[in-house]
Amino acid sequence: MTAASNFRQKTHFMKSWKPQRPPSNRDRLELYALHKQSVSGDAPTSDPPSASVADKAKLTAWRSKMGLSQQDAMEAYVVECERQVQLYGTRDDGSRSSAGGGGGSGATTSSSQQQQQQNNQQQQQQQQSSGAPASSQSTPMYHSTTPQNTPAAQNNSNNNNNDDDGVLLCPRGLAAIPLLCAAASESRSAYLARLQVTHPSNGWWAKQEPLCLEVNNPLSIPEKLIIGIACQIERISLVVSEYMGHGQAVSLLSPRVLQAFLWPVHNVFLSIWVLWILVCTYLGSMVSMSQTLLFGAKRTNTPLGRLFLEEILPAARAVESLCEQHQTISVRMSGLALMPMMILCDVANGVVGRLGILVGSVVFVGMGACGWWYWLCVLPWLAVCSVCLAVMSGWCFGLIELSGN
Repeated sequence: MTAASNFRQKTHFMKSWKPQRPPSNRDRLELYALHKQSVSGDAPTSDPPSASVADKAKLTAWRSKMGLSQQDAMEAYVVECERQVQLYGTRDDGSRSSAGGGGGSGATTSSSQQQQQQNNQQQQQQQQSSGAPASSQSTPMYHSTTPQNTPAAQNNSNNNNNDDDGVLLCPRGLAAIPLLCAAASESRSAYLARLQVTHPSNGWWAKQEPLCLEVNNPLSIPEKLIIGIACQIERISLVVSEYMGHGQAVSLLSPRVLQAFLWPVHNVFLSIWVLWILVCTYLGSMVSMSQTLLFGAKRTNTPLGRLFLEEILPAARAVESLCEQHQTISVRMSGLALMPMMILCDVANGVVGRLGILVGSVVFVGMGACGWWYWLCVLPWLAVCSVCLAVMSGWCFGLIELSGN
């Protein structure tokens, strides 16, 4: 199956996709940019004079793909769609059509709808073989316009004037926290087994990127530092088998000994990453709320109510979930360290219910600013201490693995 065929099927599926959780603003813009690059090529270099804040954000995301060929953009779009479907899940309401091409995802469609889809696919294949231009006016396979809101539950692609409501404020990092917690719960035996079948150039940490801010944003340096250090630690765990073990330079020790020693460090860095995501979300909400209080929601395009609904309250519930009994001890310690943040969010939300959104926003910003020393001094110190504890406990696991040999 060609890249264009995969792209058509995935675009059709994303039109009707209903996620369990709303995708973040960054993920929506990523799909929009890849789709526009696939259909129209490079973006214009200047913004229209009447462009809204949402339109400028979409153009900026589109320009980030400049130079990417349309075929590569189609392949990247398919990969990104699969990642988001796996990340955000699919709401099963029995009304979604098949993911495309008769794949049989459990959804039901009428025979007439299936026949219409087959006819459309035949027309699309004929257009592709005849070299028809990939434009929104001449190729119905692109559904005439680039999707402005990918999930069908909030699809509003009829015009560009109504796209502002589709740009969600929920950060991608909050949606990734359950996955990071699941990764941190990996047992020692499972971790060692995974390293045995993983190539040094294909490590898990090597595939990660900052979730809170754009990669080229200077403020993403702390998150890139966390990922970079963890990536080097994982690389040591992966290449150690070339120097340790039977027939190697260090034949007395199995590589599993050093890998077991580094296992708690790996888990702690996952917990530190979760901690940073929540702190960054909290501080970012404070900044956005301060700007809205000073300049108004029309200029910032971030209403106070949506900040509470889509950032502050989800962040508080995420902290609460970190302290649940099924979480690993490193994740639960991160949750305990962030408990003041959850309390501040809940207190501000309580003030909103009693005195209104304006007073609650002022209380939220004020309490957060008064606790600057905790976010900038105490939490980094706790993160360093947790790494030291992980190194000390690593000796125990290394000795356990050594005695088992």
